[in-house]
Amino acid sequence: MSRYSLPEAQRISQTGTDNEVNRKIEKLVNVDRRVVSRKETIGYMLFDANNGFNIDGHKSLFVDSILKIDLKKQSLFNAIGGVWDIVDDFAIGSLIERTRTRWGKFVPYIFAAGIPYAFFATIYWLLPTIFSQEHIDNLNYIPKFIAFMLLEMVMEAFSTFKSIAVSGYLSTITPYPSDRRRLLAISKYFTIIYSRIPDMIIEFMLDFITNGVIFKNQDSAEMIKLSLMIVGPLTVIISGVVVTWYSTIAKERVHQSIERPSISQSLKVVFANRPVLAYMISSSLGSFGTGISTNNYYRWVLFMTTFETIAGIPSFFFQPIGFSQYNKLSQKYSTKSLFMVGQTFAKTLYIPLWFYGMFIKGKDGKPLFTNRWAMLPPTAVWEICYAIFWGVRSVSQDEIKNELNDYIEWKYGYRNEATLSMASTIFGKIPGRINGILEPMYKEWIGYDQTAYPEKRPQPEKAQKWIFSMATIITAIVVLIGVMPMFFYNIDKTMRDKMYSELNARRALTAEQINDEYDAEKAED
Repeated sequence: MSRYSLPEAQRISQTGTDNEVNRKIEKLVNVDRRVVSRKETIGYMLFDANNGFNIDGHKSLFVDSILKIDLKKQSLFNAIGGVWDIVDDFAIGSLIERTRTRWGKFVPYIFAAGIPYAFFATIYWLLPTIFSQEHIDNLNYIPKFIAFMLLEMVMEAFSTFKSIAVSGYLSTITPYPSDRRRLLAISKYFTIIYSRIPDMIIEFMLDFITNGVIFKNQDSAEMIKLSLMIVGPLTVIISGVVVTWYSTIAKERVHQSIERPSISQSLKVVFANRPVLAYMISSSLGSFGTGISTNNYYRWVLFMTTFETIAGIPSFFFQPIGFSQYNKLSQKYSTKSLFMVGQTFAKTLYIPLWFYGMFIKGKDGKPLFTNRWAMLPPTAVWEICYAIFWGVRSVSQDEIKNELNDYIEWKYGYRNEATLSMASTIFGKIPGRINGILEPMYKEWIGYDQTAYPEKRPQPEKAQKWIFSMATIITAIVVLIGVMPMFFYNIDKTMRDKMYSELNARRALTAEQINDEYDAEKAED
């Protein structure tokens, strides 16, 4: 932000013409300026995309069928990991909240977390080479379980540093909402294309292996393991390098207050405000689920991991709509409205999809959800609906958190991005960890077979029905319940626009104060 001279503003207000006064006011309160350069925009696009440049969506396959961790021990780890999650989130969030450096509040942590996370994640994907095949096949081998558990916990700590820092950084990259929405829309659209590359590589490799297209004379389980062990480390190394590079050019343009608020004060602010609490409760409720997604259904029931990719081909032409129109929509509607519509519209369409697949039967007498060709057309329609609202959902998910950070600054005069991120993350992780404890139990209850997929065997009939239901109708119900608290989120469009006009004027004075502090320090030196 350019240096703002208070004496100059006083002179203009006293002696300037009406046009001079209006130009100065417009400069201060204009919410539509663009300050993020083209170079930074391209850098942020790569940075944001590489945060998701991984194959973490295939971790359950890796843990269940390659590393072969017993389901009961997975539940035990998720209980222990849940406690660790809360402890490290609180400690790391508190540390970041009180940080003030010449590089900013968040950028140093983004820099520090990139390479270490990549290092430990690489070891994680290579665990099957560390233990003998006898120990891998033993689901209850304790050293293997301990190594898995420790690596997960270390990775979680570095991931928390990065996620809290990134969440806070995004709300400081520019003080202007339209500039931030533009950046989000461009980067999120690029991300859905770029970050899908590792998943697509793995999905096609898994389908080719399990359907006998490649490596026909090779052990399919061994080939699946090799695929994951090559692509997994490669993606995290690339991601770590890009994230570290971007942190060297990242800029924070929204100044923090010179005073450091206490942690208790920051937590009180988070829990004492209606819109913040409504969002966190919504996030928490929406995090409940079974842990079984449509990707699991495509893999375990249809034996076609690429089913989503193929069904989604027509949707490619509809994906830009939400991203390109988000800024225009935000001028008419509140962030809350866009968030609620983006979260619920496509997911509620899982309900008719479930009825179609479960209750209509094919010529063979089996429900249509077991038939690839029968499920392809309705899934393609669903993917088109999802694509139309994907941009709205993707941008509003980040923008509503940015809006809450700005709301706290507007109301209290200081920012506490790290505390808000920590609190909302904990709210979301508690049900997430409960899910993690229960998911292996669900799998046992429905009769899920850990070794079926790599050995090319179908899941039991009972398991198939529950996998399809958990991936569709149960997911839809959870999403609808999760969005309900957002009706109590009371930042409407009028309040939002007023907030940003006042904030921009106030931030100019804060920047002047900080500059004066630095000038005074230099004079003393």
